[in-house]
Amino acid sequence: MRISQKTIDAIFNTVVIEDVIGDFISLKKNGANFKGLSPFNNEKTPSFVVSPSKEIWKDFSSGKGGNVISFLMEHEQLSYPEALTYIAKKYNIEIEYVELSSKQEEEYSERESTIIVHEFINSLFQKNLNNSTNAIKYLKSRGVNLETITRFEIGYCPQNDNMILSDIRKGGYNIQYLQKTKVLNSSGRSRFGGRIIFPIHNISNRVVGFGARILLDNNKGAKYINSDSSNIYQKSKILYGLHLAKKHIKLNEACYVVEGYTDVMALSQFGIKNVVSPCGTAFTADQIRLIHRFTKNIILLFDSDSAGEKATFTAIDEILKQGMFAKVLRLPPNEDPSSFIQNNSKEFIENYISTFTIDFIKFKASLISNELTSEERIAKIKNIISSLQLIEDDIAQNIYIKQSAKQLGLDESLIMASVKKTTKHKRTQVKLQESPSLVFSKKDYQALQKNNIEEFQLIRLLILYGETVGLVDENPHSSIFEFITINFKEENYNFTVPIFKLVFKEIVENLNNNKLCLNYFLKHSNKDIASLSSFILGEKHILSNWQNKDISVTQETEILVEVLTESLLRFKLKIVQEMVQDSLNELKGENTTEKLIDEFTQLTSLEKKIRQELGRIT
Repeated sequence: MRISQKTIDAIFNTVVIEDVIGDFISLKKNGANFKGLSPFNNEKTPSFVVSPSKEIWKDFSSGKGGNVISFLMEHEQLSYPEALTYIAKKYNIEIEYVELSSKQEEEYSERESTIIVHEFINSLFQKNLNNSTNAIKYLKSRGVNLETITRFEIGYCPQNDNMILSDIRKGGYNIQYLQKTKVLNSSGRSRFGGRIIFPIHNISNRVVGFGARILLDNNKGAKYINSDSSNIYQKSKILYGLHLAKKHIKLNEACYVVEGYTDVMALSQFGIKNVVSPCGTAFTADQIRLIHRFTKNIILLFDSDSAGEKATFTAIDEILKQGMFAKVLRLPPNEDPSSFIQNNSKEFIENYISTFTIDFIKFKASLISNELTSEERIAKIKNIISSLQLIEDDIAQNIYIKQSAKQLGLDESLIMASVKKTTKHKRTQVKLQESPSLVFSKKDYQALQKNNIEEFQLIRLLILYGETVGLVDENPHSSIFEFITINFKEENYNFTVPIFKLVFKEIVENLNNNKLCLNYFLKHSNKDIASLSSFILGEKHILSNWQNKDISVTQETEILVEVLTESLLRFKLKIVQEMVQDSLNELKGENTTEKLIDEFTQLTSLEKKIRQELGRIT
């Protein structure tokens, strides 16, 4: 099931934006608006503005903005349905769900039932821990205190676990869901018998899997075993401890990534609560994108052995690919985070972390010793250059290039030339156009706007002003929606960026729907459309704040005809220029014909004509 459009409309008709945001930020009345300190940056002068009349917010210190839903998604890291549910509960709005197909309903029911029975068996594991002297003794030997055991819901599965099956049945739960996820075998016995249990929660704090460790290291079995992948748990897409760490990650603007469950608990118990770990897998791109929802800064704290070093190298490049910043904290030899915290004083630990947390350039350069052969040194230098090539931000890349030259004792121009061999712009363009879900998970709208400015501008006008009528046609009832739609149909145009295609398709299919307006896009059930619309709205209202500072500006609505005409012409110019280039490439071939020459001449004439029309506007 999903939340019905009727409920969504009721939520937006009822919600008071300053009331909801006021639950999280102290707001003060400032004329027609409300002001407060930015929740996204540290500041002394309030720059966070809420406009009740426009039902939007804008944070001028970070550039973020949008409606009440986008605030909850940004500040509380809620999904679109979770944000709607939060407001519905606040205003006692009954949530109506749209019926799904029988197959979808069955899948939803099975998923919920599986999670519920996982949470129940997790409570049994926690209860069993209190009855196991050996399990508690082991945890204490690792320095884990009672508060941490409770916070992370640590449990124990006894070797003789016959009572588990009985308790599950007494609770009225169906064991088939635990058998499907391999927590129980066909006989109802747990695969985790005789092990400490670490429940794995998703980002919404629901139990979706388990990690289990043997009590005695001399046991012949595997030290750790984890839940198998299932309909509720994909280990490559979940991070252990993120449900507890997410607020601390935002607060500290950084996330520590360690190798294991006990490492997470050790750092958290010490006071470093912005820490997570993969669930028995390598650190993946999906997990990095999860962290990116809260910060762009990742500090890798893997074991100091050769395996840890290799994992660190791989993770650094994956972090850079996602447009994030990588640092490394390397512990002394033969230490892991758990033992390091347990064996040293608080003052020593804090000083060590402050001194030895270094960026990835210094880390990689520190591994180039005089004892290496020339070939080994060259290989390690090339590895640094390959990492630099992954950085898409030009400023960040240039800073790291300068730093690399200094660290390696090489000429900066040499490193620059090696790095710039990659076609960075082309790679970014392909990624943005072919994988829109990646864009929105990264919230990289500025890059989307920069690399597709002509298409972005038209979509922006459609979302903000599409319902405006009587401006662009002799027909006083013709809207901008209709004008651009007809224009595209006549010229056989279309957008190339998938998310823009999706928005335009929505417009074409709902052209006669009188609900098609700005709020329609902001409240859209497709989170990508809603999120893009919030970003566009936030960009629009930057201008409105200038007037409050006595800066004279021309409102876009006053020159909307000129803006629309120019935007459409620039879109056409881009298409024609691409056709001119294609035609020119054909003329360079061996089979040049009169027809090709005529086509090229017509296209260049059309390009010139469009440029002349643009000159009259601008």
